[in-house]
Amino acid sequence: MKLDKATMHKIEWLIFFTVLIVVCFFRFDLVLALIRGIIRLLTPFLLGCAIAFVINLLMRFLERKLFDNRFAKEKRFLQKIRRPVSILLSVLMIAGVLAAVIGLVIPQILEAIRNVAVNLESAVPRLREWLNQVLAAYPDIRQPVDQFLSQEPDWPAVFEAVIDFLKSGSAADWQGAFSAATGFLSGVFSRFSTFMIAFVFSCYILGRKEKLYSQASRTMHAFLPDRAAGRLSRVLHLCEVKFGKFITGQCMEACILFLLYWIPMAVGGFPYAPLIAVIISMLSFIPIFGCYVSCAIGALLILTVDPLKALVFIILFAVIQQIEGNLIYPRVVGGSIELPGIWVLVAVSVGGSLFGILGMLTFIPLTSVAYSLVREEVNKRTERKRQNHDTGHQPQKISQ
Repeated sequence: MKLDKATMHKIEWLIFFTVLIVVCFFRFDLVLALIRGIIRLLTPFLLGCAIAFVINLLMRFLERKLFDNRFAKEKRFLQKIRRPVSILLSVLMIAGVLAAVIGLVIPQILEAIRNVAVNLESAVPRLREWLNQVLAAYPDIRQPVDQFLSQEPDWPAVFEAVIDFLKSGSAADWQGAFSAATGFLSGVFSRFSTFMIAFVFSCYILGRKEKLYSQASRTMHAFLPDRAAGRLSRVLHLCEVKFGKFITGQCMEACILFLLYWIPMAVGGFPYAPLIAVIISMLSFIPIFGCYVSCAIGALLILTVDPLKALVFIILFAVIQQIEGNLIYPRVVGGSIELPGIWVLVAVSVGGSLFGILGMLTFIPLTSVAYSLVREEVNKRTERKRQNHDTGHQPQKISQ
């Protein structure tokens, strides 16, 4: 084999990838820590890209509906302001939805805290009375339950102990509390500044996205072979499509779930109906595990007011979850990302163990991209083998 410049270049890349694979295999913890450190360093810009991606979904819709009609295309002034107006309207619409959700949730949370504070001392007698009615026909179970609930806490003694603890706090304790409060405020300010940097960065991306795309495309074709650049463009386009469909589908499912829970709970007179419906719709963004967490939170909130309705809520939740799991999610979200349920579970487990909730959300569309690419390659290779070896048996393509 002739060791020319091209061959040496290929050998260098082969050695580099071999070393990289060995390091990843034997020191995976070090590689994972390095990746997390890089992500932490680039957090404002990665967050800005994520914000820009979400806003862009709504911005493209507004541009298409408001500025791509016959009347707007003939107006030069409207075409000049289409991008800033679309960005502003998109931000205002998203902020309006968040403000409406916060305005709906905060009063309910304050009411729940007030009700818990007021009914804390009377909750145990009400629970005992309800259990006596339910367990009237089961004396063997009722007796130990009555013994457990008969031990009422001495609330004045509890409050007095808390006051004595606060009075006896040393200077070191107060200094530690002050340090903790300072650290909390510093963390809040740091996160707020990170968000503002990310938001400004996202607006810059949205305002110049065509130019940035052109620059990235030229750079990619300049440093990569044409075939590799084409495949990378294909992968990036597929990522954009899958992530967009996933976010759109999840938002649609959240809205549907809010109505499915809020309407029967409001009609049935359940307490905290809007708050619980919002919690369920928000936690629906966390696949598989979010529904169980939202059910526990909703049942505990209702339990502080009416234990019987808490039981009815659990039954209602189970019924609606069956409808959502068998009818809504497969059509709204599952059909958009084209990923079988078993791979959704794998993506959630792996992403959650590596990067928490953010990993759960991002690994589903990433797994869908990988699944689509592998399926496409397998079908292509199968078709090529069928053409080269025409034996009369035609392998079936991989289905969705």
